[in-house]
Amino acid sequence: MQKWSLMNRQKKNQGLSLVELLVSFSLVTLLITGTLQLTVHSLLIHRNANLNLKTSELAASLLEYIKSLPFESEELKESHKSEVIREPGSLETFRREWKIEDISANLKKVEVECLSESRPQRKTRLVLYLSKELGF
Repeated sequence: MQKWSLMNRQKKNQGLSLVELLVSFSLVTLLITGTLQLTVHSLLIHRNANLNLKTSELAASLLEYIKSLPFESEELKESHKSEVIREPGSLETFRREWKIEDISANLKKVEVECLSESRPQRKTRLVLYLSKELGF
């Protein structure tokens, strides 16, 4: 009986073996790596969502301005225009393009495309039809 308790006491004082240390280090590394990947991925998704939101806001604000103009306004003549917008306090640059097309004497088509210069493949495109008879 004494032999057994003496062996237990010796094992308690030995500490961690190299295998136990390597396994625990691998598990901690795996957990940290997974958490880091999730964090980086969520930051990228957040940035893309912010860019999509900003391009939508820029396109919608232009359409709201165009809707407020009289139908015979000089700014609503058939044309194709473009502008570059740089947000104050931001490094991001946006490009907004719009095309006004006369479909008939009483109907105009306005197409607005807005995109971030850093991600030109992700465009926001809105189309508005203006009717002289309906008043919008």
